[in-house]
Amino acid sequence: MNETSGNHLNEKQSVLKNIFNRDFVVSAIIPIIIFAAFDNFKMTLLGIILSGVWCLGVVLINYIIERKINALAVIAGAFSAIGLIGTVISRDPTFYLVAPIVQDFLGAFVFFGSLFFERSLIQIIVEQSYLKNVPEAFKQTSRYKSAWRILTCVWGIMNISQAVVRIALLASVSMSSYYAISMVYGSIATPILLVVSMTFPKWYWNRGKTTNSLSKKLAVENKD
Repeated sequence: MNETSGNHLNEKQSVLKNIFNRDFVVSAIIPIIIFAAFDNFKMTLLGIILSGVWCLGVVLINYIIERKINALAVIAGAFSAIGLIGTVISRDPTFYLVAPIVQDFLGAFVFFGSLFFERSLIQIIVEQSYLKNVPEAFKQTSRYKSAWRILTCVWGIMNISQAVVRIALLASVSMSSYYAISMVYGSIATPILLVVSMTFPKWYWNRGKTTNSLSKKLAVENKD
């Protein structure tokens, strides 16, 4: 019992470390500090531009260091660049703040749209970075495919709910509060879902094996 509790505690600590780590500070906290500092001196536009440049720089530096193309990072970087360019051209900070809402809705569209393909977007992301040695025969089973379809729906729903939360915040709180909450929320929600995307499939597949074993056992008992 104590060993099981210790394992659960270690798993929770591991998840927290994966979320609240150096990347969280660099990609979420520092941009908030940059924006808040300039917004406090009534230089909101400059704060938005500098924090946007910082976020875009983090994505580019991570790519240079890791030399890997992460689909989620590419999407985030692309929208950060679009939002930044649009803000500079329009000279309106709201443009940059609205960009993540558009990103959320388009992200949901992409995730739900990927259900019509052989491999969904989240399946591609996790297979490239985590599940590299899965037997090809198992990849063709319905149990393997259904796990990714469930996760894809979860990602799509998460993006829609995130957009709704951001819209509500944008309409009800100050610009600086919206920016801070939006950044922190996005930086926490995405890593949590990535952890779930890495752990859920194995649980789902093992659950399927257990269910099949029980069904076979019951079938044998009924025959007897």
